[in-house]
Amino acid sequence: QVWLKGSGRRKFRCTSSRRSMDLANCCSSGKFRPEDEEPLVAKNSPNLPPPPEKSTNCCSSILCKCCGCICCLLIVLILWVLFFVATAECALETFPVENILPANALAAGVAEPFTRGTSANMYLDTSLGLDLAGVWWMDGNPATFEQLVSYAGASGTAPYPMVMSVPTNLARRWTYTTSFAARIVIAYYSMTSDPEELHDYKFANSSSATIVPVGDVYAGSEFGFEEINPDEWDRVNSYTLRRIVAANGTAHPQFWPKFLAWYKGLNPDGKMMVYSSDSACLRRCQYFLPCSACDAVCANAGSTTTTPAPSPPIQFGGTTAPAQFV
Repeated sequence: QVWLKGSGRRKFRCTSSRRSMDLANCCSSGKFRPEDEEPLVAKNSPNLPPPPEKSTNCCSSILCKCCGCICCLLIVLILWVLFFVATAECALETFPVENILPANALAAGVAEPFTRGTSANMYLDTSLGLDLAGVWWMDGNPATFEQLVSYAGASGTAPYPMVMSVPTNLARRWTYTTSFAARIVIAYYSMTSDPEELHDYKFANSSSATIVPVGDVYAGSEFGFEEINPDEWDRVNSYTLRRIVAANGTAHPQFWPKFLAWYKGLNPDGKMMVYSSDSACLRRCQYFLPCSACDAVCANAGSTTTTPAPSPPIQFGGTTAPAQFV
């Protein structure tokens, strides 16, 4: 307790044990405080920070509001795109893996969902001696969301060395799983590649080539491609390409059942997916708008659907190739 002398007529009592603020309030008036009490008052006064200055600049608050709105719009846009990535179907088609075999598609009453290579849709000089018809499985591919490839549309002329160009980005030439990871890859190719983009194979001879990959992610790379036997090729240091369906539509007795068991083990739903349209506009639009809107926007930008009829048996010089693998 501190006793202070006032004007000589009355005394004031300030108690520091209650609150420092009480002392400051009690003794803050110079009218009742002698000079010799100043150090005591200063010692017991709290060191309070000065009150914040009120900002008179409204630009900072407006800027913060604008940044918040932009961030919210970006989040909404990202969620919007991710939703369409997960559900896109305007230029994509899902089907049971069994329907890769023409007989199964026929039994199901549907057209073949995948275009196998035949002499009717492959344009390779016969003197090259290359047989890449049918449907091929990328067995051992680390990218398990991609499985089958068709060389339908492949073109090349003799002599060696020569470049075989393949439109593998066209509809129904490459298969994917229905996983979200596969859909992300499809969306990437849809945005960065045109349907007509060619996949080049640089053949030194009939059994050896290097592959120039499609997609910027592999820019500057080339992959080895070596024949093992008529139904198998070694995609060097990556996987083995195996023919699971012949040009005439029959199943390989070993590789077809092996492929089915592998695929269903990895994808229990047994579904796979292909591009169903060669319209670049539709492939891209499906990630931003509903199909009805995309159909209207892309009506004059190319075909919106591609549903091939069952491929005919392969022909050699007017004679039909054997109806099954031997």
